[in-house]
Amino acid sequence: MTRTRAPGHADGPGPSPRAIRVAFVLTGLYFGWRWTSDGHGPPWQHALRVLVTMLIALALVRSIRWWRTRRGRSGGAMDRFPWRDLILFKLLLVALALAAEYLLHRWMPPTHAQLVVGVCLGAAIAVGGPIVHRRHNSPARFASPTTTSAPTP
Repeated sequence: MTRTRAPGHADGPGPSPRAIRVAFVLTGLYFGWRWTSDGHGPPWQHALRVLVTMLIALALVRSIRWWRTRRGRSGGAMDRFPWRDLILFKLLLVALALAAEYLLHRWMPPTHAQLVVGVCLGAAIAVGGPIVHRRHNSPARFASPTTTSAPTP
């Protein structure tokens, strides 16, 4: 399920766009389910559990990257990944879901609000994840100014 990237891309072979979409759809389904399956607790508990799970997943990715580097494999794009920005993005996403659930509690029962927010959170991850991944891994992002400038006569 892998294919090579465009010629000149520094990372070599990587997952196909379809594999990336499937991974983010499964991730979105998991986190949407995680938000809705927490039962009858207050919304801040849902947010805290989802955020902790996201941060644990991020720590696992970093550990795998470290392990791959120790085994002689390049981390590729993961070496240049903006970890701080990713953590802030996850925090913002969970904060928005929490705010949405508190707002929805005014118009519907808590269980329905929890379900709506869980579905929206899962959809946001499934749709937004591949877009952010594609933008982060675009070859133009890593091109040096000397390779994109016009040749001098």
